[in-house]
Amino acid sequence: MKYWITGMIMLLAVGFVNAQETAEISDEELTRYAEAMDSLDRLQGIVSQTIKDMVSTTEDIAPSRYNNLYKISKDSVKLAEAEATEIEVMFLQKVDAYKDSMTASIKSTFSSLAKDYVGDGGRVYNKIRKALKSDAEVKARYEAILEQLKNSSEEDNSTGEPK
Repeated sequence: MKYWITGMIMLLAVGFVNAQETAEISDEELTRYAEAMDSLDRLQGIVSQTIKDMVSTTEDIAPSRYNNLYKISKDSVKLAEAEATEIEVMFLQKVDAYKDSMTASIKSTFSSLAKDYVGDGGRVYNKIRKALKSDAEVKARYEAILEQLKNSSEEDNSTGEPK
């Protein structure tokens, strides 16, 4: 019984500390977090669109063929069975190298955003990330801020103003 009471007190204390941490998230911190996440989404979209453009504009391989070969691109035996040409394999490697390079760049950028822009060496990012999983109020505030960012961005794009 003694351990049960001690356990309950510890759970309540942890819950109280977590509630205090999430309550301390300011709108400015949430805005910075939302801007960082929006930037990450945009960068990933650019990479995805660039890869689509690379595939759709190359004469080395048809898009449907690329999609089929991409699924097996890490397996040289299956590539041979699919009768992939040297040019097709080289194109797959070129796209893969671009994707790897951009993924590394995005990871670096994201790390910098989380640590420096969102703040406090990544502690604010981690605090918000944790709160978004467990605190409906913080999540609602974040989603409202993110929606406002996206709407603002769409308005800027429709008027031709730079982002």
